[in-house]
Amino acid sequence: MRRRSITTRQLPFVLLLLSTVFVVIFAKIDHVKEKTAETHGDATKLKAKEAPEHIDHKKLFTENFKQRRSEHKAAIESIKGIGKDKTRLFLEDLLKNIKNLLKESRETLERTAHLADSPFPHSSDLLKDALSKLHENTALFTDLSLAFSKFFETKVQKDRKLKTLLVWAYNYSIKTGIFDSETEKKVNLMAQQHELIEKDEKFFNSYDKERVKEDMEAEEAQRKQKKSKKAENKQPKGEL
Repeated sequence: MRRRSITTRQLPFVLLLLSTVFVVIFAKIDHVKEKTAETHGDATKLKAKEAPEHIDHKKLFTENFKQRRSEHKAAIESIKGIGKDKTRLFLEDLLKNIKNLLKESRETLERTAHLADSPFPHSSDLLKDALSKLHENTALFTDLSLAFSKFFETKVQKDRKLKTLLVWAYNYSIKTGIFDSETEKKVNLMAQQHELIEKDEKFFNSYDKERVKEDMEAEEAQRKQKKSKKAENKQPKGEL
């Protein structure tokens, strides 16, 4: 039983690390292919060298991102299964890791002056790695924040630097067009949740099931209380 518990607790960390590695691996594979083509002078190899230029690297990047998203969903479910006593400390560690990765991404993108609307960096492993860290960790933070809303709302409210970092991550990642429609919708919901953007009057977070249940129970209790007061007011008063 002890071995199984450790594996469950470590799974999201493994997924987080994998999420920042795969894009780099695929980028290096493309780079090796190009270098191999350059070492041969015959016409066939020259054509092979030209081929990668016609590949839509951004499309491959977004497809890889979608695969990471399925792993994120599995990570969220594993966190929900570790028990309330351990969840808080676990979320603390995850938040620290996400903040560090977002900071690294920001530093790289700003140092290289790569803007959100700049052409996709087909030949730069450094920039692809930075974009991978940005989008995957923004999306992972979104999943965590919506699923464990009370914890993350408190953290963001108390940490001004974290909120500033999230504003940057949101604005940059949305403008790149890398997010799929489902992820973009959730990221926008997260941005409203923390007031990174204006909150819609119809805002509703359905991803935190426990909080939704608590809110419904609170509303029901208020409704019963109001009903009880109305019934008391309708009772005939005693004659003097």
